[in-house]
Amino acid sequence: MIGVLAMKNQIIEKIFRVVIYLRLSDEDGDNQESDSISNQRILNRGFLEGKQEFQIVKECVDDGYTGTNFNRPGFQEMMRLIENGEADCIVVKDLSRFGRDFSGVLQYVERILPKMGVRLILVNDQYDSIAPNHDFITLRLKSFINDIYPADTSRSVRSNLHAKMVHGQCVAPFASYGFLKSPEDKHQLMIDPVAGSVVKDIFHLKLKGHSLNDIAENLNLRGILTPLAYKRICLKQNLKTGFKVSGNNQWEATMVRRILLDERYTGVLIQGKTTTPNHKVKKLIRKEADEWVRYENAFDGAIDKHTYEVVQNLMSRDTRKSAKGLALLGGLVECADCHQSMVRKSPNGTNYYYVCSTSLYEKTCSPHSISEEKLIEAVRKSVMHYISLIVELNEILSYVKTASIPQQKLYEEDLQLKMLEQESERILKIKMNLYNSFCEGLLDEEEFKSYKKKYDASLKQTEEAIKKQRTEIADMQAALENQQEWMKHFLVYKDREEIDRIMLTMLVKRICVDSKKRLTIHFWFADEFERLISLLSTVNKVQPDTGIENFLHNFSESIKVSKYQAK
Repeated sequence: MIGVLAMKNQIIEKIFRVVIYLRLSDEDGDNQESDSISNQRILNRGFLEGKQEFQIVKECVDDGYTGTNFNRPGFQEMMRLIENGEADCIVVKDLSRFGRDFSGVLQYVERILPKMGVRLILVNDQYDSIAPNHDFITLRLKSFINDIYPADTSRSVRSNLHAKMVHGQCVAPFASYGFLKSPEDKHQLMIDPVAGSVVKDIFHLKLKGHSLNDIAENLNLRGILTPLAYKRICLKQNLKTGFKVSGNNQWEATMVRRILLDERYTGVLIQGKTTTPNHKVKKLIRKEADEWVRYENAFDGAIDKHTYEVVQNLMSRDTRKSAKGLALLGGLVECADCHQSMVRKSPNGTNYYYVCSTSLYEKTCSPHSISEEKLIEAVRKSVMHYISLIVELNEILSYVKTASIPQQKLYEEDLQLKMLEQESERILKIKMNLYNSFCEGLLDEEEFKSYKKKYDASLKQTEEAIKKQRTEIADMQAALENQQEWMKHFLVYKDREEIDRIMLTMLVKRICVDSKKRLTIHFWFADEFERLISLLSTVNKVQPDTGIENFLHNFSESIKVSKYQAK
């Protein structure tokens, strides 16, 4: 008894220099009301009030820092004070405020702090390291529970965020450049009228043939703020970026390229590109593209999908310009034999020719060229003819949509459906033969399973195609209306007599020239065109019509491409 009283007197005689430590984190799932910084401060100071053996030296705060690690500015400051001999006592609300890493917390409580002679007081846990008979079992159990809690919270948060992503809700704290968070719903995006117009200008300049450096220079001359500067200055957003930032706030080619490659400007919401190993390790891991969460038509895009696809096509091609600017066909002409770009050359500075780059530099392709003047005229005629076909096709579709056509007859006469059904039967026969070969010992089990897996996938794909085809036939009107959507990109030019750069890039994917100067012009939406011709052929078989018959008769044998001779 006398020994205990002596110890108490010894404690009172020593003045402890106290650091009050406060911490709060949304990430750990802390109770915002009871664990708030102000509530912790009141509790800790209330505990120390009236106790003469304590002298408050400093209050260290980590507001918004997880307890799953000790890389916190407030905690590091507290440890520096202790290491410098300026403090020798820590007062904290409870063990969870000190930290939530099981092994790390026990390392500090049982080894580091006692070795440094530091007194630790956990107010709500009624723990004082200087008092005898510590209940280490309870302390360890609490530390273990504190470690599990953020892990469980992290799983719950990740699950909720993923559910929101899947349902097309934006979970990012800030919208991408060109968009704003909707004032009615922070999970929805809307076009920023200022930055959105800049994005449209960037895509438009690329369609006209400007290089990335040209576009950056254009934006700088117009005094357009860079995306980061715009967000900080105009939107008052305090942002950090993982990209390299120059200090002059000037547009650069990499910034332009980043915008031109970003599919989100078409209205598709793409999220979940990165993750972390767990709630304790914050190192970002980039996911594969097939793991991203995509939601089509989540908001109004700054550009349409076709414009985006055209720009991606141009980005993959050589569109270098000469001193006189970019040529009309620049980046669109390629050799039909080696499929490399054809470059624009002039022997006298007046007459220009397109020459196969492989034959010019590597000498591995047959040397051939074509006059630019003749090529442009041939392309002009081709494009105008193709547009006239689309105009005629649009008129025929308007008639077909009003016609009453027996659905069963469409099923019976649809050529594509017949081909798919025949393919399905062929795969089923192959699978049956495989099974027989396996039973007869011609194939071992591993070979049988490998082949079966391959043909199971093919059969599934074919059956899905059959289902889709039947659905389109069942709702012929809707199918035709969907087909007419892509035709709008051609119909806007129906009154044109001449071609320009944007018109060409929007309608023509590439122009192939062979050694005999024959042209193969590949138009955009060739597959859709083929599908539409197939539908019309089926309709004409079921219910013959003179207009459809004449159109199909005059249509070229080549559905996907149109060929012309440059004379």
